Amino acid sequence: MSKPSSETIAKVYNDWGKGFDDLVSETPFLMNSYLLYDLCLAELTKGKRYSRILDVGCGSGLQAIHLAPYADEVVGIDLSKELIEVAKDRCKAHPNVKFQVANACALPFPDKSFDFLISYGDVLSHIVDGYEQAVTEMGRVAKPGAILTIETDTKWNFGIFYHPSEMIDALRVPGKGHATRVWEGMRFKTFTWRELKSLLEKNGFEILSCRGHNILSSLIPDRYLLEKGKRSPIGKLALAIGRLDLAISGTFPFNRFGFNFVVTARKKG
Repeated sequence: MSKPSSETIAKVYNDWGKGFDDLVSETPFLMNSYLLYDLCLAELTKGKRYSRILDVGCGSGLQAIHLAPYADEVVGIDLSKELIEVAKDRCKAHPNVKFQVANACALPFPDKSFDFLISYGDVLSHIVDGYEQAVTEMGRVAKPGAILTIETDTKWNFGIFYHPSEMIDALRVPGKGHATRVWEGMRFKTFTWRELKSLLEKNGFEILSCRGHNILSSLIPDRYLLEKGKRSPIGKLALAIGRLDLAISGTFPFNRFGFNFVVTARKKG
């Protein structure tokens, strides 16, 4: 299977358009994810005011509108033209929020121009070929002392046992993440903790914290984690476990073991 191009990824999200918000509000997996996003952003904005925030892979603007009251300017970029339009409409009451179509591997901004960077929603994991360049670009546009909070797919979680071929692929690349996780026709680059930590440190970031989401809920089969519409009993269980996952999200070793990491770091200098 070939690696997904930026055009392929953009097409998937363009096709979703406004329907992307339905996924966020209906599927247990994403509902659990956003519990952690909200917790992390609450911690990072409490009593803070930022000059310029960059939202890399901003999607429909859910994080941007959350961050608008805490910054002089919020800039969101995404590959999807359709989602950019949804984001603009969502944030139209916030003149300090701007959006543009751009690629994370070639950020159209000067060096040292942002003091807060966020990249939630598996953006880095989407970039199977070139994820290192995306982190380099984030490091380039980050001011000394800037905060970066970023989410990626983790290599190991209970859910991998439901996908034997993926587990075999994971075992074939010891010490680093595999790039054969598939969802909605897109492939994802997974990361081990050491791999992600090393990549961030290589680009001038020091790790502040690591949290995980969908940790114990990864025991639930995908068809229930991703169900929409009428909630099944197992789907309800996934949401209940998600609240437990939130409570242990920052506790070792649970914070290294789940479907995703959310890592927060600071740019040195």
